[in-house]
Amino acid sequence: MTKQPKTIQEMMTLLVEERGLDITGFSDFSTVLLDCNYYKLSGYFRAFQIDPSHGNNRFRNGTHIKDFMIPYLMDEQLRLFILRGTSSFEQTLRAHFAYYLAQNGGAYSYTDLSSYKTIKYPDGTEAREVLIENIHKWLERSSEVCIRHYRNNNEPIPIWAAVEATPFDTLSKMISLHTNTTAVDELNQSLSLGKNRQRAAQIIHSMVYLRNICSHHCRLWNREIVLPPPVLDATAERYGSYAYEDRSVWKSLIVLMDLIDGIKKNSTYSSMLIKQAESNDDYFWGLCHPKRWH
Repeated sequence: MTKQPKTIQEMMTLLVEERGLDITGFSDFSTVLLDCNYYKLSGYFRAFQIDPSHGNNRFRNGTHIKDFMIPYLMDEQLRLFILRGTSSFEQTLRAHFAYYLAQNGGAYSYTDLSSYKTIKYPDGTEAREVLIENIHKWLERSSEVCIRHYRNNNEPIPIWAAVEATPFDTLSKMISLHTNTTAVDELNQSLSLGKNRQRAAQIIHSMVYLRNICSHHCRLWNREIVLPPPVLDATAERYGSYAYEDRSVWKSLIVLMDLIDGIKKNSTYSSMLIKQAESNDDYFWGLCHPKRWH
């Protein structure tokens, strides 16, 4: 059966009169429901409902709208901090990959099948074939002046230009599948990603995933991360005072903070992010210890 859409007034009646939400002193609840999307807000409701896992969506006694609006608004601010960090990491990763690949003879071989490992997806397709198809797609679609210049003159596009036309997830796959181990090792070393290529690739992939969560304005509080990054020993030592679960957002954030502090060679980024995250105890707990609903 399909669910029937509700009006804003019907949503308010459901939450306030049927489920017991207190909106005393809050006159803009209808605006919140219209602007924020009821479905998105419902992820924040669950922490304050009696037993949402088994269908009891009534709010616990005394639950006020501000209880879930605080983490909702704090998520908005934290996403901005995260996007600032992932953007910095992505730009640096592009530049370093292009440089080390070009210096090791790979300036023009990034579209050759032989440049990538032979790995098959569950459906039998080769990962490198899909990757190269995507690289060509982005290069053909790109409106960057430098890409158009090479295209219009029928000249091969060097890697230092190509990386500016490929999205973060495509770049991540290029690095993880590339057979030029010397270039990849130099890249990993330059960004303190560790000597283990697989773990380094997992860290990069998890940063892509984290960026995508924030780019799509998804909930961070009480979120279980599907692709958590491995934590290198040096990172674990720096953030050893924190207790967090394996699939928590905070695990991804300590990895991101360590990467950006390393790139910037100071702790300005981590200090700002920690200050924001720790400004509310309940919110910070939800970043470190996500609740699970089934």
